[in-house]
Amino acid sequence: QLMTLSDALWTVHQERCDEGNTDTSNLLFGHSVEISTETGGVSIKADKDFTSRIFIPDVKEEDKYSPTSLGIYANDLAFDPDSNEEQYFENSERNNILQLIWRLAKDEKTGMVVPTWPVVVTKQDIRLLNTVPMEVGLQYGFNYWNAVLNEGVSKYIK
Repeated sequence: QLMTLSDALWTVHQERCDEGNTDTSNLLFGHSVEISTETGGVSIKADKDFTSRIFIPDVKEEDKYSPTSLGIYANDLAFDPDSNEEQYFENSERNNILQLIWRLAKDEKTGMVVPTWPVVVTKQDIRLLNTVPMEVGLQYGFNYWNAVLNEGVSKYIK
């Protein structure tokens, strides 16, 4: 069923409350969630102690260029080591047409909302008319580049 992240978190939270569990600390994998029953607001923050944030797909050779795997070959065309977060997103708006969103599902064992796989989407309506190959950009996000700059080369890149 297609729904917003907020609606998915509320659904799982309501199920837990019906079972007598009002804890939201492990509601969304890798994040801390606060839900206000008074305002209906949902606050989500990345868990700073969570370290498994890189998804490396295992793609069979015959599926290498399929719609579900093509995004792994796109580069972020917005990154500039001298830019700040605001400049990064301005560059991304101009230079990147692809973005990753996560398909989420409820894990039946933990009751937590977890990512199942990334989905590549276009950030806007596009029409490609060229007949020669071209590179399209994928927004990695400022946090990715900030971590690379602060920690050096990612331990996930070999």
